[in-house]
Amino acid sequence: MLAILPDDRVKTLERFLQRLPVEVRQRIVGVCIDLKDSWRRVVQRQLPRATVVADRFHVMQDANRRVDEARVLEQQVTGLKLPRWPLLKNEEDLSERQAWQLAEIRKRHKNPAHFHWVKEQLRDVYRATDRTEAAEILDRLIFNAEQAADAALVQWSRTLRDWREEILAYHQLGVTNGYTEGVHTKIKLLKRLSYGFRNREIYVRKMLIAFVPLALLFPPPHLLT
Repeated sequence: MLAILPDDRVKTLERFLQRLPVEVRQRIVGVCIDLKDSWRRVVQRQLPRATVVADRFHVMQDANRRVDEARVLEQQVTGLKLPRWPLLKNEEDLSERQAWQLAEIRKRHKNPAHFHWVKEQLRDVYRATDRTEAAEILDRLIFNAEQAADAALVQWSRTLRDWREEILAYHQLGVTNGYTEGVHTKIKLLKRLSYGFRNREIYVRKMLIAFVPLALLFPPPHLLT
């Protein structure tokens, strides 16, 4: 871990990057971020040599959110209850009953089914063998979604087109924020075990110490002098 910043504002991030030595910034080859255009612009300004990668977890999290919103809207329009998990779970992980429910949704509720198709195509983008195959899948799904009658689906297609290069960059660098998400979980646990902190400086120091390798905190006897 490099640092814990006081907040996630653009100015805070920019100041942090500006304080990094020039030689360090020049060695950074990739930055994995959420789908936040303001963060992307900061990285491009301060780390012009780095490739920006849209985090796979957040791309799929955004996809599931949009699918679920389409499901809820369909329920409101039709007055019929649509099960949630057949649309959100990975299709290959559905139970027999959930697979049947998904088939019924596809037959009777075209709009949420279309959102689900885009979500599954996005999964195929990440499962592609290389960037060329991923680009073909992504371009096809964007073109398909752009033709939709649903304004929310068209908006989603525009977001995907805007982040096309950053999504495909996954196949160039293969990085995600999975480790960072694990760090967030650990920090929340430590904060809860400590019953909170009133002093921000103490909080930051304690969190940083928590991620120091134990071998450095408690070196083997033969390393002690």
